[in-house]
Amino acid sequence: MKSPSTSRAPRIGIVAPSSKVPQVELKLGVEKIREAGFEVSVHSQCKKSHLFFAGTDEERSSALIEYAKDPEISVIWCARGGSGAIRILPWLDQWSPRGQTPTRKLMIGYSDSTALMEYARKNWGWSILHAPMPSMRKFSLLDPEDWSALESWIQQKKTSAPWQHQKLEYWSHPPRRSVSGTLLGGNLTVWSGLMGTPYESDPGRSLLFFEDIDEGLYRIDRMLQQQILSGAWDQVQAIVLGNFLNCRDHAPLVLKRHPELGIRARVLNSPAPEELKPLRKTFAQEQGLRKIWSDVGQRLRVPVAFGLPVGHGPEVSPLPLGARYRLSPEGYLELVQWDWLKA
Repeated sequence: MKSPSTSRAPRIGIVAPSSKVPQVELKLGVEKIREAGFEVSVHSQCKKSHLFFAGTDEERSSALIEYAKDPEISVIWCARGGSGAIRILPWLDQWSPRGQTPTRKLMIGYSDSTALMEYARKNWGWSILHAPMPSMRKFSLLDPEDWSALESWIQQKKTSAPWQHQKLEYWSHPPRRSVSGTLLGGNLTVWSGLMGTPYESDPGRSLLFFEDIDEGLYRIDRMLQQQILSGAWDQVQAIVLGNFLNCRDHAPLVLKRHPELGIRARVLNSPAPEELKPLRKTFAQEQGLRKIWSDVGQRLRVPVAFGLPVGHGPEVSPLPLGARYRLSPEGYLELVQWDWLKA
């Protein structure tokens, strides 16, 4: 399958497959993209609203399908994440089996877009790029090195990855020799939400990448136990972790002492803050993550490398997924081959 023509700057189509879009932030993001010389079409669906989403499932899927069919658009950029992308996957199924699989394009997004990007990679053969989305409030303030890489990759140009010299920290035994494979993944919560559905991915002998936001450590552990017990990760070669923003430990509050009979009902119903204490010692975020993920590495007997500056923040570097990588024993991740880039 041939890539779209690159004789001129790729035309970018923006759709909103997930939550409702903040319009001021989107306008600022589009201005930045256009200032870089790209043609941008913002689908009218980005202004719609239904429940928590940017329009109904039909409206959101139809917007994506329209731009997927458009031969003038070679890059589809998700306006924002949130929730809802998983809901439109069955709508895409209704269209794809009719022999209308679209010409390969590049899809950009992250977070909730994980479900949609993995669908496009598997079913349509599209290239995918885990990267910031234009309705992010700080999109126009992206680090120059991150923006330079993002801009070059959109244009199918080879460039240095902004994280190529970032030495990752192994939370399990490092590999004895470099590990190579296709890097798959995205947002851990969204990826886990696909388990048991027709859209679940089999990572096989790939490398896995994950990041997340606002998930308690016990919830992260629960998702990982589900993956391990299912056997889905039995052949995985390595795990690479981005940032986990606001993923803290939480301990319930319990009574400090046995209440006297005269005040027992009040204490049980409405205890004062000074009458309570944490049930247990809480873990600092990185300490807890290290314990959880190192256990995964030991059980699967694979290296787990932490520290890729990718995810919800504070670092938001772009990361091609579905591409081939090499992870060295020293902790460096190298992009080896990505079919979106020109030979």
